[in-house]
Amino acid sequence: MRKNSNSIEDLLEFIKRFVGDYGVRVFKVLMESNKELLDTEITKLTRLGEQEVRRVLYELHNLGLVTYRKSRNPDDSRYIYHWKIDEVRINQVLLQRKKAVLKKLRERLEYEESNTFYICPVDGVRLSFEEALENDFKCPRCGSMLVYEDNDGVRKALRELIRRLEEEIRNEERAVTR
Repeated sequence: MRKNSNSIEDLLEFIKRFVGDYGVRVFKVLMESNKELLDTEITKLTRLGEQEVRRVLYELHNLGLVTYRKSRNPDDSRYIYHWKIDEVRINQVLLQRKKAVLKKLRERLEYEESNTFYICPVDGVRLSFEEALENDFKCPRCGSMLVYEDNDGVRKALRELIRRLEEEIRNEERAVTR
């Protein structure tokens, strides 16, 4: 698998988030093998139960990260599944996820830029101007007076995250089209 260590770590974090630790274990076995593996081989290498390995493989498949080839066992004519990493789709899947995150960050920035906020100094409740006005500029939890919050830092941080993510997406799209 041709990836730099940052993108591998991002990928493993993505797998952990959506499939869990077992997903990471199964994916690492497939990544290190660099060839097709039977689910029984994966079971032995991960020391996980057969049912768990199959569940994880199907989840990884649904995410577009692994693929399989089906054949018949010559001994009993049952289907055998040969699993491997789907290197072509991995980049597409991660790119799609990054674009979804970018969209959410842009929406959040728009919300931050189009609203004024007030915060409770006691318990940190944060309200928009309209919400603060509805509560007479008092905290709905503790009744303390709300104070104006300067959200320039939040907006600046969001702009920087968006800039970096846009750059990352551009670089990855260029790499895919080469």
